[in-house]
Amino acid sequence: MKSTLGKACILVLLYMNLFSNSNLATYSLTANKTNIYEKEAVKISFVTHQAQHDNNMFFFLESKKSNKYDITLLQKTVEDIAYHDKRTTFTFLLFPLIHGKIEVDFDFTIKEASDVAVAEIYTGGRNNVQGIQTKDTKVKIKAIKLNIKELEKNVDLVGDFELVTTIDKKAINEYESVNATYLLQGVGFDKINIEPISKIKDVSIFSDVTKFYNKETESGYQIKREFHYALISDKNFKIEKKKFKCYSPSSNSYYTIQTNEYNISVSKLDKSELVDKINYPQSVDIFTNAKDFLIYIFIFSIGFISAKIMPTRFYILKANNEFTDIKNCKTPKELLHTLAQHYSKVDFKEQFDKLEIIVYAHADDKDFKGIKKEILNILRKK
Repeated sequence: MKSTLGKACILVLLYMNLFSNSNLATYSLTANKTNIYEKEAVKISFVTHQAQHDNNMFFFLESKKSNKYDITLLQKTVEDIAYHDKRTTFTFLLFPLIHGKIEVDFDFTIKEASDVAVAEIYTGGRNNVQGIQTKDTKVKIKAIKLNIKELEKNVDLVGDFELVTTIDKKAINEYESVNATYLLQGVGFDKINIEPISKIKDVSIFSDVTKFYNKETESGYQIKREFHYALISDKNFKIEKKKFKCYSPSSNSYYTIQTNEYNISVSKLDKSELVDKINYPQSVDIFTNAKDFLIYIFIFSIGFISAKIMPTRFYILKANNEFTDIKNCKTPKELLHTLAQHYSKVDFKEQFDKLEIIVYAHADDKDFKGIKKEILNILRKK
């Protein structure tokens, strides 16, 4: 009897605790659309507002991993409306990877801390920093349910894209290369697996991909990337036209982007012109080589000592003239173009993001000079 009564008391206490936890904050979880196609972008928003105002509250929301979708946090904003009155908004970008019905689950945690606990983290020296003491409460929230429609077969890209083809020449000599570039731009799903040029008989193909940016937005990923190809052959060959099937969620329609067809003519070379007519190696004079070696050592030593004593005018002139193309950029857009065209092999992701915000989001360009200075400092360390 006592055991049964004890279990009943525990159940009542648990129920009361769960009920009180649900009153710590109000919240809503929504999606901008629930009936979508595979790999179509979905914006998920979670807004929570503090309901009890006795303590400080901190809100945490994490998406549960799944092989049924890709999801990433776009933005988290925190608003202090009043004393002990906080509202937090989480925005996620999701791409479903399969068709059918799926559920998207999240873990929601509320951390409470008194004013005294918050103040304690600021006491003591820099070597005496301690974590804030919080009371953590996990709140179960209902999953978002999505109905995913199946795409037509053989869809290569999902989003709104355009593909531009350029080639440097259509006639080459034997053993020279034809260089082709395919620029893909647009907004959509970023897992892209296309090959503008397939294997060609008797042609050696070297390829590389440059990713200029891959930026998350509420409509999908803003994408700009170039596919580079160098083709070498001793025979005439053709670069075939290639089509890619795409689906546009914005217009709910299928469309096609394609590359251009090129016929490449290859001129034969006289093999005798490629062979040296001078016999190598020549006879070696040991004493002459030893004398030359000592002279080189002497000249190198003089140059090394001079460089240590004081910088030469040549070095100063070089330092002043290096990277003039970047120094001469007057606008953020011009600097973006210069980096993309001449410095694509250098990692400027952070600077790219800052410049894109100024150019495409029409932000204040007061930080433009600082960004340019960061870029020059990175290049000088290379």
